[in-house]
Amino acid sequence: MENAFKNDDLEILIATMNRDTLDFLDAIFTSSPFHTFRLLIVNQTTQEKLLISDYPNVKVINVFEKGLSKSRNIALHQATGKIVLIADDDVSYPEGFREIIINAYNQNQSVPLICFQTLTTDGKPFCRYPKGPVFLGQNDLEKVLSIEVTAQTKALREKNCVYNEWFGLGARFQDAETLFFLRSALHKGLRVLFCPENIVIHKSYSSSDEVASDRLIYAKMAGFYKRFKTGAYYYLLKYMFFLGRKKYVPLSGIYPKFRVGLQGIRDYREILKKKEDTLYD
Repeated sequence: MENAFKNDDLEILIATMNRDTLDFLDAIFTSSPFHTFRLLIVNQTTQEKLLISDYPNVKVINVFEKGLSKSRNIALHQATGKIVLIADDDVSYPEGFREIIINAYNQNQSVPLICFQTLTTDGKPFCRYPKGPVFLGQNDLEKVLSIEVTAQTKALREKNCVYNEWFGLGARFQDAETLFFLRSALHKGLRVLFCPENIVIHKSYSSSDEVASDRLIYAKMAGFYKRFKTGAYYYLLKYMFFLGRKKYVPLSGIYPKFRVGLQGIRDYREILKKKEDTLYD
C-alpha cells in the first residue's frame, strides 16, 4: 500500500510522576521489551528526582509543573511519530496492540483521530462499546478514556488541537481533559472514528468513578458550564438528585455537595469573564 503507515510510525506518549528509573515500563509492556517501542515519557518531578533514558527509542522529558493536561501538551509538542497513542503509567498493552493501531490507520488514512477499546484486568470490556466502527459526535465522547485515544500528529498540529489546561488531574478542575480535547478536535473539523478493537488493559476502577467526591463535583459542574452555559444549573440539580437516588450521599449531605458544584460553576464563570478560557477552543 502506497504511503502505508509502519509500526515505527507509532509513538507512545506516557504521562507519569516522580520517576527516577525506567523499571515501571516493564509492567506496561509485557509482550515485548519496552525499548522495542517508540516512547516519549513526560515525568512530572523535582530537580532531585530525574528520570534518564539510555535507550534511543525511549525519550524522557522531566518537567517541574503540575497538571496532566500540561504533560499531554508537552508530549504532543515534542512528539516525532506520525501517529501518537495517549498513555498512562498504570496500564498494560496486549500483544499485537501496535499492529491493530497501524492497521486501523492504513484502512482509514484520512481520519485524524481513532479511539479504541479498553479491556479490564478481568478480561472484560471496560464499558459498553459500539458493535462496529462509527464516527463519534459531541454526544458520544464522555465515556472515551484517554488511553483509548490515538491521532495523526500532523493533523493535530495543523489545527492546533491541544488539551485544555484548566481541566484534568492536577489542574483547577480535575476531570474531563479527554472530553474537552476530543470536543475541541470535532469543533476544529477533525473527525474521530471509533474502532471496536482492544488495544489496552486497565483495572476496572477509574478516578472518574468517584462520583460523590468534592473534587469531581466541583470539576464536573465547571465542565457543564463550559458545555451548556446556564444549562449547567439544571445539570447541577439533576446530579444532586442522582447522588441522592443512588444513595451515594445521605440527604443531609446533598446541600453541601450542591454548594461545591455551585462554586465550580461560579469559578469557571469568573475564568470566562477574565477571558482566560473560552467556551469553544
